[in-house]
Amino acid sequence: MIALRGKNLAKGKLTISIDLELAWGVWDQLTPEDLSMAESAERPICAALLALFDRHGIPATWAMVAALLDEPSAKARPGSVGCWYAPDIVEQIVHAQAAHEIGSHGGRHIDLAAAEAREAESDLLFAKYIHDVHALPFQSLVFPRNRVGNFDAVARTGLRVYRGRDPGWTNVAHRAGRWAAKAANLADKALPIPPPAVAPQTHGDLINLPGSMLLIGRNGARRFVLPAVTRAKLAMGLNRAIRTGGVFHLWFHPSNFYYRRQEQFDTLGWFLELAAEQASRGLIEIATMGSYETSSPSMAEVEQSLEPVFAPAPPTAPAA
Repeated sequence: MIALRGKNLAKGKLTISIDLELAWGVWDQLTPEDLSMAESAERPICAALLALFDRHGIPATWAMVAALLDEPSAKARPGSVGCWYAPDIVEQIVHAQAAHEIGSHGGRHIDLAAAEAREAESDLLFAKYIHDVHALPFQSLVFPRNRVGNFDAVARTGLRVYRGRDPGWTNVAHRAGRWAAKAANLADKALPIPPPAVAPQTHGDLINLPGSMLLIGRNGARRFVLPAVTRAKLAMGLNRAIRTGGVFHLWFHPSNFYYRRQEQFDTLGWFLELAAEQASRGLIEIATMGSYETSSPSMAEVEQSLEPVFAPAPPTAPAA
């Protein structure tokens, strides 16, 4: 994956994508706490997020599990229907002051990358049907579990832009196993390591817009990550996009605000204020995922205009 440095293709961009799931996000490993939080916390958090985006005039892509608009699917699940069915939240997003995009997070949050191609396509066609019935756009996709794959099936359903995996050094740890990945991810969030600016990349009939940074939740060991470090990383990511003409792609779930809620909102509000100020000065453009469908450079153009962050040092002359 390429992080950006060098001459710019265009003005830098900020993109924010939000995985809207409620209980569908953990349907296969559900606990009573999951149901309780989906019912009691998700709606006030989404309302507060929308108010914050409106205050600063910043739109986001809300990647929605389509079954949130399918009442029969919700009634077939345990617990309150409100844990699985959320037309009220989608209505608030559509009618917000900020021009948000409703993207796709799959039909019923199955692992699209691991599924057979036919199953993946069927799930996405269900999602497309729901989007069409409700006159919602169907351009961008956030893969459930952030596991990417089955790209041909994705393209056949008409989707054009997807959020790829975040680049960075933690990918090496992922190949070393689950616990190494967990340790690396926590270290990456706890240390003031600048997140990358990314470039939209043509991938067959699709465009890959990788993530740059996850705004982590504050439960478990992650509660020890200092908010000051998170703010520093957000500022560095935005600044890198401004300097390079790349994209700072921030993403999160409403569930990342379940714990230490005020602290989380203070951090996001601080960042949105910073981004709005930079946008008002003409230094950064705010873009939803779907907007990259027609504006993305080819991979050849990207490679010609960027340098790898970890480029090898030039060879030194031999000693005389």
